[in-house]
Amino acid sequence: MQTIVFDVETGPLAESELSALLPPFDPAEVKTGNLKDPEKVAAKIAEAEANHRRDFFDRAALDPLSGRVVAIGMLVFDELSEAGPDMGSGRCVILGHEDEAQTLREFWQFTQAEMGRMNPMIGFNIFGFDLPFLFRRSWKRRVPIPFGLRRGRYWGDQLIDLRDTWQLGDRQARGSLDSIAKHLGVGAKNGDGKAFAELWRSDRKQAEAYLRNDLELTAKIALGLGICA
Repeated sequence: MQTIVFDVETGPLAESELSALLPPFDPAEVKTGNLKDPEKVAAKIAEAEANHRRDFFDRAALDPLSGRVVAIGMLVFDELSEAGPDMGSGRCVILGHEDEAQTLREFWQFTQAEMGRMNPMIGFNIFGFDLPFLFRRSWKRRVPIPFGLRRGRYWGDQLIDLRDTWQLGDRQARGSLDSIAKHLGVGAKNGDGKAFAELWRSDRKQAEAYLRNDLELTAKIALGLGICA
């Protein structure tokens, strides 16, 4: 069996698709205060409508109803405990096909070990974001999801969410990938995930470097928290 450290990067659907999904705008909900001038009232409403559209588009990548999987990065280890400071023992695999279904199919294949078992998989906030997003986009694309990743209300035992580990049962405990990595002295992020989809289109090499850095931080945090799955 191998241990897989993974991270999912998402982006918005095409603008034409998003426009069709845009929730209705209700001018009656705009607070115009003491404005009496019809032109000023109209301008206020127009500004609110533009903000309504912009906010929806800005959040689209984080919702599987309005976003899609752009890329999935993996560091694959035979033994995570033997990874050096530069994670040299990990094989980096980045999936990011134009056909989202192909990306999903290939990723789910990596979860499979021999004899019908599942490879241990580690990520950061995967219970809160990555896995639910992958499941819902797989349902959308009719891509089969391997049995055993989800058991009723719970995630499979082979899945480790480092954010969940860090919180120690306290759901209010703060800590991002970047802040925990800095706290443990293992590095820092080298970009902003919000810009990933555009970076993937414009500079694939830089996008892959950003994703690999996130994977290495995740693996180093796992070791720092004593996880050697």
